[in-house]
Amino acid sequence: MDDNHGDLEIDENRLKAADPDGLYLFMLKDYPYMMTPDNVAAFTGTTGQEIRKLLNRGEIQGCRIGVRWLVPKLGLLNYLYKDRQLEEGDSYATSIEMR
Repeated sequence: MDDNHGDLEIDENRLKAADPDGLYLFMLKDYPYMMTPDNVAAFTGTTGQEIRKLLNRGEIQGCRIGVRWLVPKLGLLNYLYKDRQLEEGDSYATSIEMR
């Protein structure tokens, strides 16, 4: 499904690669590709204010247009898998050290 939103073409392969376990994409299908902080908050069970704090700190990838933030699904998936990627990276580094 390569959706086209204006001049923005969605790369389904990149989205699938960012969600290797397929845990989130099916739940995100009803959300727009470019999500507001309130959309992200509804999905994650937190508040729009907390999502804006994460955006301001650079913990979630997003773009600011004037005073409004937008979060691409890919940015949200990267954030959701961030801790797991760090854990896998650490276990990989540990396995190399043990050799």
